[in-house]
Amino acid sequence: MKLICKHFEGTLVEMSSEPKQIKENTLESLSRAIKLSDGIEFDVRSTLDERLILHHDMTLSVSEELRDDLPKYVEKNTLSDLNEFGFSSFEDIVNDSMISQSLREHGKLMNIELKLPHISSGVGGGWLSSKKNISYIGNMMNQCAKILNEAEIPKHSVIFYGFFKHMSYAAKKINFDWSVSSLFPPQLRFGSQTLNRIYASSEFTSRSLNSMIKRQKKRNSPILPCALEYFIPPYNKLRLDKTYGLSGKSLDRLLKLKKGFPLYIWPGLIKHETMLYDAGISILSDSLDSNEYTLPEGIARWTKQSTQPLNDKWIQRFRETSPENHKDLIEEATREVSPWHELNSNERKYFLDKWSKKWYWSKSSQEIYHESESNKLPWESVRVIGHRGCGSTSRPIFN
Repeated sequence: MKLICKHFEGTLVEMSSEPKQIKENTLESLSRAIKLSDGIEFDVRSTLDERLILHHDMTLSVSEELRDDLPKYVEKNTLSDLNEFGFSSFEDIVNDSMISQSLREHGKLMNIELKLPHISSGVGGGWLSSKKNISYIGNMMNQCAKILNEAEIPKHSVIFYGFFKHMSYAAKKINFDWSVSSLFPPQLRFGSQTLNRIYASSEFTSRSLNSMIKRQKKRNSPILPCALEYFIPPYNKLRLDKTYGLSGKSLDRLLKLKKGFPLYIWPGLIKHETMLYDAGISILSDSLDSNEYTLPEGIARWTKQSTQPLNDKWIQRFRETSPENHKDLIEEATREVSPWHELNSNERKYFLDKWSKKWYWSKSSQEIYHESESNKLPWESVRVIGHRGCGSTSRPIFN
């Protein structure tokens, strides 16, 4: 069988031509992703015994044979039942020594998406009392915060968000002092992907990007997480708003509008990585576990743009090195390029000034530099984030 070599933190790992796919939202996937990128993103649900489990779907993503007679909705199962299938708990992730060190000391970021239960599950607000979801989300926030505080994870390394328009209000109700945001466009707590696209289409087409950014600022959200379709054709041309995009006049319009306000998009496809980065947009990537070393533009791929930033000399090498040598170049950069937490004050200032100029940051250089103390990266820094770890996986997750 043909063998290939994959890049992993400066080492070569010999694997078969059909490598095993790492399961999404697991400790294995998230610990690998935080090494290979600027941070991690994952989904959290509450269990029947009021514990926290990593699981994206509303229904249990295991085969019917494995599920047997267990309830189909995630929130109707206990943590121990879900652990037995292989799903990871929130404590597993936060208490992992490598992940927690990356968050405390290396400037990495943890994006936590809080998930509401299915509207028919009998948990949360249900069909007629959706206001109960405010306290439901608030309880999840408190549970997460307790675990994060015990692990001494700094607040500037975490952002909570969800497809729930009352996220900020839920946080305010409990005096929650961690960063919170809402995802755009909104989704339902039931139905197919097609139905949710239809539901989201009204707000997608009618709400302006300017109003979205203003709303996030008013709610004290440090970022605007939204769908890729806001910025790529033909979808961005279907909106009633001005056209914002990733090249030409539409890109210049976007940079002048957001002035460095952080945008996080999904899905972060490899084919868009260069354009998204040049637009100052952070990427939730589903492709960290791939062995693609070359971007469509012919340049070498780098997925630690903020936490191990490349200076002009390295950028030139990434652009000029031939594709057959990209794997070796990436391995060399992984070994030789200084990570953010090891840079001295002048080196950090070099990158902050460069980024500020490139993306029209509205904050002063002094204000930005002050925010970067204690290994903290400013929210404006443009990141590649591992979506559900190394990326979403096929269904069912466990079979």
